[in-house]
Amino acid sequence: MGDLQMRLNAPGMPRNLADLRRSGQEAGEVVERLVADVRTNPVPALLIAAGFGLLVFEAFRSAADRRRLAVVAAGSAVAPNDRHLPENHQDRMRERLDDALEDSFPGSDPVSVRITK
Repeated sequence: MGDLQMRLNAPGMPRNLADLRRSGQEAGEVVERLVADVRTNPVPALLIAAGFGLLVFEAFRSAADRRRLAVVAAGSAVAPNDRHLPENHQDRMRERLDDALEDSFPGSDPVSVRITK
Protein backbone atom coordinates (compact mmCIF):
# COMPACT_ATOMS: atom_id res chain seq x y z
CA MET A 1 0.00 0.00 0.00
CA GLY A 2 2.86 2.35 0.77
CA ASP A 3 4.33 1.82 -2.73
CA LEU A 4 1.03 2.74 -4.39
CA GLN A 5 0.62 5.80 -2.20
CA MET A 6 4.19 6.86 -3.00
CA ARG A 7 3.51 6.56 -6.73
CA LEU A 8 0.35 8.65 -6.48
CA ASN A 9 2.10 11.34 -4.43
CA ALA A 10 5.18 11.42 -6.65
CA PRO A 11 6.35 14.88 -7.68
CA GLY A 12 5.78 14.16 -11.39
CA MET A 13 2.15 13.07 -10.98
CA PRO A 14 0.51 16.51 -11.06
CA ARG A 15 2.70 17.43 -14.03
CA ASN A 16 1.61 14.25 -15.86
CA LEU A 17 -2.06 15.05 -15.22
CA ALA A 18 -1.57 18.59 -16.49
CA ASP A 19 0.15 17.26 -19.63
CA LEU A 20 -2.72 14.84 -20.14
CA ARG A 21 -5.29 17.62 -19.81
CA ARG A 22 -3.31 19.84 -22.20
CA SER A 23 -3.05 17.06 -24.79
CA GLY A 24 -6.80 16.48 -24.48
CA GLN A 25 -7.43 20.16 -25.14
CA GLU A 26 -5.12 20.06 -28.17
CA ALA A 27 -6.95 17.02 -29.51
CA GLY A 28 -10.25 18.87 -29.07
CA GLU A 29 -8.88 21.84 -31.03
CA VAL A 30 -7.74 19.53 -33.85
CA VAL A 31 -11.21 17.98 -34.02
CA GLU A 32 -12.84 21.43 -34.07
CA ARG A 33 -10.57 22.51 -36.96
CA LEU A 34 -11.37 19.28 -38.83
CA VAL A 35 -15.11 19.81 -38.40
CA ALA A 36 -14.79 23.42 -39.59
CA ASP A 37 -12.87 22.26 -42.68
CA VAL A 38 -15.50 19.63 -43.44
CA ARG A 39 -18.27 22.22 -43.14
CA THR A 40 -16.38 24.54 -45.47
CA ASN A 41 -15.58 21.82 -48.06
CA PRO A 42 -18.14 19.01 -47.74
CA VAL A 43 -17.67 17.40 -51.19
CA PRO A 44 -13.92 16.78 -50.91
CA ALA A 45 -14.44 15.52 -47.36
CA LEU A 46 -17.10 13.07 -48.55
CA LEU A 47 -14.87 11.88 -51.39
CA ILE A 48 -11.98 11.33 -48.99
CA ALA A 49 -14.27 9.45 -46.59
CA ALA A 50 -15.62 7.30 -49.45
CA GLY A 51 -12.08 6.50 -50.62
CA PHE A 52 -11.05 5.56 -47.12
CA GLY A 53 -14.17 3.42 -46.76
CA LEU A 54 -13.34 1.59 -49.99
CA LEU A 55 -9.81 0.95 -48.77
CA VAL A 56 -11.11 -0.51 -45.52
CA PHE A 57 -13.70 -2.59 -47.38
CA GLU A 58 -11.06 -3.96 -49.77
CA ALA A 59 -8.75 -4.81 -46.88
CA PHE A 60 -11.49 -6.79 -45.14
CA ARG A 61 -12.57 -8.47 -48.38
CA SER A 62 -9.05 -9.55 -49.32
CA ALA A 63 -8.45 -10.84 -45.78
CA ALA A 64 -11.64 -12.90 -46.05
CA ASP A 65 -10.53 -14.21 -49.46
CA ARG A 66 -7.16 -15.22 -48.03
CA ARG A 67 -8.87 -17.05 -45.16
CA ARG A 68 -11.25 -18.77 -47.59
CA LEU A 69 -8.37 -19.82 -49.86
CA ALA A 70 -6.44 -21.14 -46.88
CA VAL A 71 -9.43 -23.27 -45.89
CA VAL A 72 -9.84 -24.53 -49.46
CA ALA A 73 -6.12 -25.28 -49.74
CA ALA A 74 -6.19 -27.16 -46.44
CA GLY A 75 -9.24 -29.11 -47.60
CA SER A 76 -7.70 -30.01 -50.97
CA ALA A 77 -4.61 -31.34 -49.25
CA VAL A 78 -6.83 -33.91 -47.56
CA ALA A 79 -9.14 -34.62 -50.50
CA PRO A 80 -7.89 -37.06 -53.14
CA ASN A 81 -6.86 -35.55 -56.45
CA ASP A 82 -9.07 -36.85 -59.28
CA ARG A 83 -7.23 -35.36 -62.25
CA HIS A 84 -5.80 -38.77 -63.11
CA LEU A 85 -9.26 -40.21 -63.77
CA PRO A 86 -9.93 -40.72 -67.51
CA GLU A 87 -13.35 -39.04 -67.40
CA ASN A 88 -11.72 -35.83 -66.20
CA HIS A 89 -9.40 -35.39 -69.17
CA GLN A 90 -9.78 -32.24 -71.21
CA ASP A 91 -10.41 -34.06 -74.53
CA ARG A 92 -13.52 -35.73 -73.06
CA MET A 93 -15.01 -32.37 -72.07
CA ARG A 94 -17.21 -32.01 -75.19
CA GLU A 95 -18.65 -35.49 -74.74
CA ARG A 96 -19.36 -34.84 -71.07
CA LEU A 97 -21.09 -31.55 -71.92
CA ASP A 98 -23.26 -33.31 -74.50
CA ASP A 99 -24.22 -35.93 -71.91
CA ALA A 100 -25.04 -33.25 -69.37
CA LEU A 101 -27.24 -31.40 -71.87
CA GLU A 102 -29.04 -34.62 -72.78
CA ASP A 103 -29.60 -35.35 -69.08
CA SER A 104 -30.87 -31.84 -68.48
CA PHE A 105 -33.10 -31.70 -71.57
CA PRO A 106 -34.07 -35.28 -72.50
CA GLY A 107 -35.38 -35.91 -76.02
CA SER A 108 -38.31 -38.00 -74.76
CA ASP A 109 -39.76 -35.06 -72.90
CA PRO A 110 -42.81 -33.63 -74.74
CA VAL A 111 -41.56 -30.10 -74.22
CA SER A 112 -37.90 -30.85 -74.81
CA VAL A 113 -35.32 -28.39 -75.97
CA ARG A 114 -32.46 -29.41 -78.18
CA ILE A 115 -29.33 -27.31 -77.85
CA THR A 116 -26.82 -27.62 -80.63
CA LYS A 117 -23.25 -26.52 -80.75
